[in-house]
Amino acid sequence: MIALPTQTLSLLTMGFGLGLLHALDLDHVLAVANLGDARAGRRATLSFCARWALGHGAALLVIGALVLLAGMAVPSDLSAAAEHLVGWVLIALGVTTLWRLWAGEAPVQWHCHGVDGAHLHVAGLPAHQGRRALLVGLLHGTAGSAALLVLAPLASAANPWLGMSYLVLFTLGVLAAMLAFGGVLGAGLRHLRGQGAGVASGLRILVALAAMAFGLSLLRAG
Repeated sequence: MIALPTQTLSLLTMGFGLGLLHALDLDHVLAVANLGDARAGRRATLSFCARWALGHGAALLVIGALVLLAGMAVPSDLSAAAEHLVGWVLIALGVTTLWRLWAGEAPVQWHCHGVDGAHLHVAGLPAHQGRRALLVGLLHGTAGSAALLVLAPLASAANPWLGMSYLVLFTLGVLAAMLAFGGVLGAGLRHLRGQGAGVASGLRILVALAAMAFGLSLLRAG
């Protein structure tokens, strides 16, 4: 078994701990809460949250590898542009939640898959919820990369792979926290549904409005 120096172990532990905290940032929580299906079971909710966390981690690790291992300079405005887009996504998610509560799911929706083409989706059938969670996670990971890559070079001063290890543990912390949040979210939604549809709908309205307000604040700050 390899014994790590105390300073290195502390740095890696800090990476995991910061990942736990970062996952519960308000924009992350609001996005996941509005993306999720209120009717989903515990397993589906956990899978959904895991996909968001994996998307977040994939973006961060790719950008980190380009900077720490390949020595590339990531455009300085990449993170700012992604954060601006996060604002628009939060507003769109809030509006979508309110629309579903008021009018129900649109009977027919158009889904585009880039080079794979596009197709119509009929209400009541699966609509790539997990894929949307992955894409939003990728966007969040890109938006938060600037601040995180300020810390990672500290770990890579002696060895760039130590910086990557820091980012991997940060990602694992994000995944662990988001799975815990998914468990709480799923249990809370089931409990609220048991209290009555009005209670659950009222909370979803508040969450949707909060997402829209936070999205507007990000756009104004940008």
